[in-house]
Amino acid sequence: MNTKTLEYSSKKSLDKFIDDNNIIDNKLLLQIFTANNSKEFILELQQNISSKLPNAKIIGSTTCGEISSDGLKTNSTIISFSSFDSTTIETNLIEHTQSSFTTGQHIAESFSDIHSDTLKLIITFTDGLNMNGEEYLNGVSSINNKIIIAGGMAGDNAKFEETFVFTENRITTNGAVAVALYNKNLEVNTNYSFNWETIGKEHIVEKSDKNRVYQIDGMTTVDFYKYYLGDDMEDLLPAIGIEFPLVMKQNHINIARAVLTKHNDGSLSFAGNIPEGSTVRFGHGDVQMIIDKGIDCVKKIIKKPIESIFIYSCMARKALLLDDINIELAPLKELAPISGFFTYGEFYSDCDQNNCTPKLLNQTMTSITLSEKKELIKNISHKIFNNPHKSKENSEFHRTQALSILIERTTKELEDLNNQLENRVKKEVNDNLEKDSMIQVMQTQSELGEMIEMIIHQWRQPLSAITTSASAIQVYNDLDTLTTETINKSMSDILSYAEHLNSTIEDFRDLFKANNKLQVISLSKLINKSLSIVSPIVKKNNIKVITEFNNDTKILIQIGLVMQVLVNICKNAVDILIENNVENPTIKIITKIEKEMCIIRIFDNGGGIPNDIFPFIFDKKFTTKGETHGTGIGLHMSKTIIENKMGGKLTASNENGWAVFNLEIPIIEIED
Repeated sequence: MNTKTLEYSSKKSLDKFIDDNNIIDNKLLLQIFTANNSKEFILELQQNISSKLPNAKIIGSTTCGEISSDGLKTNSTIISFSSFDSTTIETNLIEHTQSSFTTGQHIAESFSDIHSDTLKLIITFTDGLNMNGEEYLNGVSSINNKIIIAGGMAGDNAKFEETFVFTENRITTNGAVAVALYNKNLEVNTNYSFNWETIGKEHIVEKSDKNRVYQIDGMTTVDFYKYYLGDDMEDLLPAIGIEFPLVMKQNHINIARAVLTKHNDGSLSFAGNIPEGSTVRFGHGDVQMIIDKGIDCVKKIIKKPIESIFIYSCMARKALLLDDINIELAPLKELAPISGFFTYGEFYSDCDQNNCTPKLLNQTMTSITLSEKKELIKNISHKIFNNPHKSKENSEFHRTQALSILIERTTKELEDLNNQLENRVKKEVNDNLEKDSMIQVMQTQSELGEMIEMIIHQWRQPLSAITTSASAIQVYNDLDTLTTETINKSMSDILSYAEHLNSTIEDFRDLFKANNKLQVISLSKLINKSLSIVSPIVKKNNIKVITEFNNDTKILIQIGLVMQVLVNICKNAVDILIENNVENPTIKIITKIEKEMCIIRIFDNGGGIPNDIFPFIFDKKFTTKGETHGTGIGLHMSKTIIENKMGGKLTASNENGWAVFNLEIPIIEIED
């Protein structure tokens, strides 16, 4: 095969070039790269070519710069003529009417023998503004994951208004074109050169949908760019976003994502997907380093047979390197004829022995080398590996190199410092969790002690009564005055007291189980079971308890969890009433059903909640009882149980000198 390039100016010059180079339209592929974004111009060009070469196969794209055997071109139209000896060529165009993934599938399925083992390469160009390049490539690969895919997304000289792709007889602003090359002996090799440095700390993409990113580090994506690059950046987006891409790592490859579109809601669309949860950093391009490291790519290329080189490079690379782009292209020109264009996104295939994984790249120069021969290039001059910037006399290169190293190492040090800080924070959090666990254990032990004391109070009177009844039977028996009536009366009393003891045990068991099992219970029984737990200290301190059940409906509820909250609030009320030495101390509980919510209101006349502590009463560890009497966990945990575990609401208020705690718990419908 051989490739020749023409800078098109007119039909006359086109015809002369074809004649002078003896180009025939058998097994001929033309790639057209044009800065002219006029549909009429492209249609005329198609006609001019078909009149001279009616059987030629064409794929073309509008650009952000063109590449010919002379190097970088701008505002031109470059036609690459590749003549093959034994390669079959097939082209197709698919309009983008559904998803980008589906378009990729359709372009692959449009070829006559997509699964042939002779199919070695697909070169494809998509429109640059409507297509999600990554989804498109995934679509192509889903049909055949062994094929190498190369190419890129069309440009329009950074205007971001309209792009075109076309074949020999069709054109579209919303779709894709592709050429399939069939030849089992065709040597095809892919390469890429990125070499942009990442700078600054890592950032988390918190909200995205495929290639549209809504939020990074708590900011809209536009605000994120403004924060790190300056307020003026908003007016310069999306164009400036191509020069400052977001970089993430996929497998072993740094993937840059360039901005394509700015949206009114502060989100940005990128040339490829940025998954939610991704870690990204800003990319920074350094001219001298890009050129210097790009030579390593050339050293890999020469290890394979080469007759033609096609280059699809990022427009941001051209914007950064300017005329120095020719220095990057120079070694490649020495190896074989080159042609290509500057894109809005480059396609690269990462291949192993089993399959090829296509990737959408940005800020990258990708190249594809082709050869129908097996021979390697001989007598390569080592001068092509020289970077003219990298001379001892060029202080600018070494200054830039030093700055680049400084940025790289400083960023690394900041990363290490950040990791150390994160580890210290994690350790402190774990230490605090251990302290909280100890506090909770102490709280549980304290509550358990109080509960045991309550049980003792609850059982003291029934046990005393049982003892009295049993003693009476024994005394009457010793006096020989024991009658059947006395036995029945005493046994009835004992059974009654035993039943009370059993009921007390059940109430405490419900309290301590506190499981998540839903059980049916009436509101009145739920309240009374909770009050039975605190009744000893209530009675001991002559506290009056008033209950008002406006609706005693049976409900489906987590009994133990609600009892924990009710007992905690009632105990707090008792403590306040005792501490404030309230005259006629009273606790009042009112229940009702309202709008599918179970409402429980607990009042105490202890003087209300002081204004200075009111905002903090539900805070973790907040307490007014001192270190020996409280940990502050009670109300915090109560709120957690009602709101987080039960989907309800726990609030507090003051009403006419009374403190009021309001529980709102969603009612779960009882199935018949």
